[in-house]
Amino acid sequence: MEGTSTRWIARCWLGAVVLAGAAGCATPPGQADPGAAQGGAPTAAPSASASPSPAVSPSASPSPKPAALGTVPGPDKAFLLQAVDRIEDPVLTVTASGRIGTYPGGADTGEREQFMLAPLSPGAKTYLLKTARLRVGGEPVCAGIEAGVLHTVACDAADRSQRVTLAARGADASGAATFDLVVGGYQVEVAKDGKVSLVKRGSTPAKTRFRFVPSGTVGQWP
Repeated sequence: MEGTSTRWIARCWLGAVVLAGAAGCATPPGQADPGAAQGGAPTAAPSASASPSPAVSPSASPSPKPAALGTVPGPDKAFLLQAVDRIEDPVLTVTASGRIGTYPGGADTGEREQFMLAPLSPGAKTYLLKTARLRVGGEPVCAGIEAGVLHTVACDAADRSQRVTLAARGADASGAATFDLVVGGYQVEVAKDGKVSLVKRGSTPAKTRFRFVPSGTVGQWP
């Protein structure tokens, strides 16, 4: 009887040990099951914090560019012809007598100071210099040579004394393109006192450079 009781107790003790071992394999609360982590969806790695963008220095504003050298107003553009580096910035004007003189560029200019270029043929570099607004008998007049002076005359493309060419002279201090003005083979010169004269065109650049000052579109006037 005692032996039977001893065997029964031993079996019970062994069963308790087995049960305890099994219970010990359970995952303790609060700990992740490594097997479950492998079989489940992969855990996303924490994204790396974005590195700060490098500071970009503001680019310097582009400096104003000089007007393109060789730029000449189109045939529909009115302009003033202003002498460079002269007192009062004189512009060419048609006087009451029909001569071409100068007028202070800073004063109230009008139709007598506004000119236009008419190419002798499309794309030609030889022009007639016409009045843009001023009309005589309903027609514009042209710059030409009369009695050795620069004068307005009835426009005639066949008259060589009216043919105008321009020689590029680079940019002035403001960046505007400048030109020698040649009418009928003579350079147009403006003295310091504003008087206009003509000098036979030669190999020497003119003493007076001119720049074009826009003054509207020819087509806006009758």
